[in-house]
Amino acid sequence: MGLIGRTLNSALSSPDVLSALADSLSPPVSASAGSGRYDRLIDAANRLPRPALAFGAIAVFAFAMLDPAGFAQRMAALKATPDELWWLLGGVIATHFGAREAHHMRHRIEAPNALSLEASPADPPA
Repeated sequence: MGLIGRTLNSALSSPDVLSALADSLSPPVSASAGSGRYDRLIDAANRLPRPALAFGAIAVFAFAMLDPAGFAQRMAALKATPDELWWLLGGVIATHFGAREAHHMRHRIEAPNALSLEASPADPPA
């Protein structure tokens, strides 16, 4: 076992580290989340786009290394795609992520001690 393996084994043997790791990897539990099958399916589907994009980008690099000729053909086909279709794709992706962000902004719970743009009464006037 190498140095990295020994370091990981010693670091992960602590119960505090394991519980912190488990807490950080578990999905957040919200009060409004349902517990039915449909709710869990929709929650799982909502978590798919970001990992799919990340793994897709890695797959593109792997494909370029494994089959350079096929990769070049596909990139040439992408280059021949009309600009209007790229605009349409960008609009669909922006709408998806923009709507998701707007949903989170509407349902955000305000912290009681959140910073505000107004001056606090304790601040002296300038």
